[in-house]
Amino acid sequence: MERYFYFGEATVATTGENAMYPLSSFLGMTPAGAATTTIHFKSRNGELTDDGVVVTHTGHTPKAFMTEVVDYLQRNQKNPFLIIKDGVSGAEVTSKIVSVAVTTVA
Repeated sequence: MERYFYFGEATVATTGENAMYPLSSFLGMTPAGAATTTIHFKSRNGELTDDGVVVTHTGHTPKAFMTEVVDYLQRNQKNPFLIIKDGVSGAEVTSKIVSVAVTTVA
């Protein structure tokens, strides 16, 4: 069974900025700043550059955020749909997330 990450920006209803990636395309996470982390995935269009989702976690370090994501993956082994952030609904993996910005290769 394939598992999927889902991300939706707060304005997804008007911008369409959301993404769903299979867990098998997950490449890793890197700090993008003191309160942001980029989650990297293989490009959905087959390009050499990767797709990224920048997660803002104000008040929490990248390490604390990354630890939450790893814990979430371990807890939900049978859930095929892993919602990291779902727009304005508040559905998210951790209260540490303030916002997400989806950046995909055109």
